[in-house]
Amino acid sequence: MRSKGVKIILTTSLVLAVMFAVKLNNGGSSNDLDTNVSAEVSTASGVTAGVTEVISQNMKQYQPTQGSYEVNTMKPEVSKEPETTEEPIIHNNNNNNDDDSLIKSRDWDAEDSYLLAKIAMAEAEGEDVEGKALVILVVLNRVWTDEFPGTIHDVIYQKSQFSPIANGRFDRVEPDEECYEALEMVMSGWDESDGALYFESEKSADNWHSRHLEYLFTHGGHRFYK
Repeated sequence: MRSKGVKIILTTSLVLAVMFAVKLNNGGSSNDLDTNVSAEVSTASGVTAGVTEVISQNMKQYQPTQGSYEVNTMKPEVSKEPETTEEPIIHNNNNNNDDDSLIKSRDWDAEDSYLLAKIAMAEAEGEDVEGKALVILVVLNRVWTDEFPGTIHDVIYQKSQFSPIANGRFDRVEPDEECYEALEMVMSGWDESDGALYFESEKSADNWHSRHLEYLFTHGGHRFYK
């Protein structure tokens, strides 16, 4: 806008100069020339003042008003992703709490595994997989109980404890697929034995076991006690 106003003033001055030169060439008198020039200068002054006023107003129009805007000096907030704490993944194959199980270790060798599968066949051949697994668990519960021997072999062969040992059936049978399936269940942590230490065939509820032991439950053809 300032450049435009300067151009107008220069143009006005140029016009006056040209008019003055023309009058001289046309033979105008000195007085007339002075009068006309004075009038024209006055007119030009008025034009110049008007132009100056317009320029001033335009400059004011484009000048920012103090306090009309604010500069934001605050740093933008950067959103942070919430911190998460990953909990450790615990793989537990036990269906029961280890605190409720007498068995604190399932680390035994192949010979003991064979003996466990064999006693399951000798004592629970006609039972389902869980029934066979419960017989295995009774043997293991005894291993972890002070009043019985501390090994799988010694518990199975303890005198007068398992009838198939006494009558020779244990030596004649071989484990079937369900016996090894039951063994795998136990090794994986399955334990629904409630700590049972004894079992018997459910022929009569009135016998030594029922009179001297705590009855726990019945599964298939066996009653379980501790």
